[in-house]
Amino acid sequence: MINPDKAMKLLLCAALFFILALIMLPFVLMLTNPMRRPESMATNYVLGLTPLGMDMDEVITIVENHRNWSISWISYDGGFPHPRPHTLTPIPEEWPYVVGDMSIRVDMDRFWPTNVPIVGFLMETIVTIFWGFDADGVLTDVYVWSSSR
Repeated sequence: MINPDKAMKLLLCAALFFILALIMLPFVLMLTNPMRRPESMATNYVLGLTPLGMDMDEVITIVENHRNWSISWISYDGGFPHPRPHTLTPIPEEWPYVVGDMSIRVDMDRFWPTNVPIVGFLMETIVTIFWGFDADGVLTDVYVWSSSR
């Protein structure tokens, strides 16, 4: 027969382990998928795969071969509308403004939880990646946009 004190200790240890696992889940998920990280870290990840100066065809090949990415659209006659300022492109007077002469957009899957651990269990995160190219097809800007709802 099992000692009741040992059984209670075992139950408490199991409950504590379960609670800690739930608390750690958002952090583990964030570490395993770079696109679940804050926008600046996700942008650095994308720039590591597709550095500025890369040819548009090379970027398309990388995106098509990435297992979690699928191209939503490719524009050979227009850049992407940029909704807010960031560090790669000088900030113009009007908002939103268009980045580049050509562009690619990738809509990622929805992620649960978000990169905000406290709110993560209540909201999903949608990640969109934009690449902007000059008229010669050279990558000039990358923007990763995360929105939670």
